[in-house]
Amino acid sequence: MKVLLISHTCQSRTKGQPKAHYLSEYDDVDLTVLVPELMRTYGEWHSAEVPPTPGYRFEVGKTRARSILNQWYFQHYVNAIPRLLREIKPDIIDIWEEPWSATCAQAIMHARNICPDAKIIVETEQNIYRRLPVPFSAIQTYSLTHCDFVVGRSREAIEVVRRKGYAGDARVVPNAVDCELFYPLPSGSRASLRSEFGWGGADVFVLGYAGRLVAEKGLADAVAALSQGPSQAHLVFVGDGPCRQDLIDMATSLGVSERVHFVGACPQVELPRYINSFDALVLPSRTTTTWKEQFGRVLIEAGACAVPSIGSDSGAIPDVIGEGGLTFHEGDVDDFARCVRVMVDDRALCAQYGDAAFKQAHGLYSWKQVASNMHDIYQSLESGTTTP
Repeated sequence: MKVLLISHTCQSRTKGQPKAHYLSEYDDVDLTVLVPELMRTYGEWHSAEVPPTPGYRFEVGKTRARSILNQWYFQHYVNAIPRLLREIKPDIIDIWEEPWSATCAQAIMHARNICPDAKIIVETEQNIYRRLPVPFSAIQTYSLTHCDFVVGRSREAIEVVRRKGYAGDARVVPNAVDCELFYPLPSGSRASLRSEFGWGGADVFVLGYAGRLVAEKGLADAVAALSQGPSQAHLVFVGDGPCRQDLIDMATSLGVSERVHFVGACPQVELPRYINSFDALVLPSRTTTTWKEQFGRVLIEAGACAVPSIGSDSGAIPDVIGEGGLTFHEGDVDDFARCVRVMVDDRALCAQYGDAAFKQAHGLYSWKQVASNMHDIYQSLESGTTTP
């Protein structure tokens, strides 16, 4: 079957292209991947990284409206989509973009005119129901009305599109982790990494966070929980953002500044070394009126390194952590501190959580497994059967 995958995430060799790699390994899949040449998200520009040895056709398309109001969902392609539809005549069009994005509606509109028999999949992470402003409400309605299948990153994401009026087939297919990039380092590496980073010796219990330093991630709760927890616990922030100085000030006021460390932003390829130095990852996200944790990819990145997690119950976090750690009610610092004490006081239990997280990462969240899930959907759409 001929498949056209449209995805800005596939710009990245680590965040999206592994999915394409494993899909291309299926004998019955003739895959073309379209990505934007340039894109702006969270205030940063991203350019397409050409895969070194792709087993599929990789197309970089010119785009317009890349940075209106600093939002990627205005972006649309100049002419790449109609050109590829005419050249490929795909059986399956997998639009790895939100249904309210301009790219999604553009792809569906051209597909219905150029190759009306193609089956169209839309993928979504949006897990909070809210009214979208014009024109995005109309774009979303159009996309959900004219697609054949919806893939959601979580059960909540599927529930949202149902409430938006989508009545077709849908399935949860989670985010994935590159298990060839994220893996446990040999025994003894944790101690040497901590020595290298200056975070103390074997007696220290390192809680780590990786991501943007923004208020909705609940990072102030992490500092507050640290102040209530055991004295051997340290907290490491890998990433940067507008809340950094507030967190520094808070750590100082609570008397834990010597146990709070800031690494700054780091490339994705360097993140596994930091995660391997953690005893547990923390993700204390707080739901707002417009956002809640859609998945928490860093949870499965930690799991692939056999590092357990402590997370709030915002959005998809409890489902993703599963048996690989502990959860607490978002905003409940006392409960957060309790989870920290449980892991610090029982290192064997902490290691058991890490083992479970590792098994989940490989069994549920590897790119190979996610590609298998998508391949099942492709086959069912091509054959006209319903997926489980």
